[in-house]
Amino acid sequence: MSNQKVIVITGASSGIGLAVAKYLADKDFLVYGISRSAIDDPRIRHKKADVTKLDELISVYQEIFDETKRIDGLINNAGMGISGSIEATSPEDADYMMKVNFMGVYYSIKAMLPHLRASKPAKIINISSVAGKLAIPFQGFYSSSKAAINAFSESLKIELKPFGIQVCAVMPGDIKTGFTKNRRKNKEELELYQKRVERSIAVMEKDEQNGMNPLVAAKAIHRLLKRRKLPLYKTIGFQYKLFIFLQRLLPTKWVNNLVGSIYGFNKE
Repeated sequence: MSNQKVIVITGASSGIGLAVAKYLADKDFLVYGISRSAIDDPRIRHKKADVTKLDELISVYQEIFDETKRIDGLINNAGMGISGSIEATSPEDADYMMKVNFMGVYYSIKAMLPHLRASKPAKIINISSVAGKLAIPFQGFYSSSKAAINAFSESLKIELKPFGIQVCAVMPGDIKTGFTKNRRKNKEELELYQKRVERSIAVMEKDEQNGMNPLVAAKAIHRLLKRRKLPLYKTIGFQYKLFIFLQRLLPTKWVNNLVGSIYGFNKE
């Protein structure tokens, strides 16, 4: 049996997931990419599956384990975004986002845990976001889904400790990927929010398009996989580490007002 570490990455066809998959493959990991669309890179073994469908993940993860006889790490990266006011967000969009961003992580872990226990020691890395700690207006459901991943990771870390499986929630700041272009916007925004939403989204998109190269995230995740012990949280990006540090120190009201002044446009 090969000594290559086997890593499975969801949402590996684009953005952070693809960058991580390519970087790890270059570092001699055996990488399986899970996505609905094809991955045009011979170094990555693609398995087609939808993270919102538990039966597909169970089948695909069993295939991978049968092929490799071990799985050393699972990186839950698949996700999506919605922008706009909470009031104008359709129940269908909100439900789908939570199903991808949160339930998709749950399904992936549920399907993978028997194989990780058989492969211990093993690692689970859940891609969260700084927005999970600093809730952003007009991205309320995205922030909520990432906050849920953080809480989920905390519980999971305690539950899995006896089995030699470590858990880490990775919180990137703004990274320049196709995520910006692919973010859903409310189909029918309410007029009373419209101007504030447009200005807020403009700031978000500018920050993202001027953000870090996804290679920064790939290198950070590689370092995590090489560590003997995972931290519970890992923030990516120096300025975002500072934001999270201040968020812990300052009163919640101050932090909320600061975020509101950047993204909320409370004063017209």
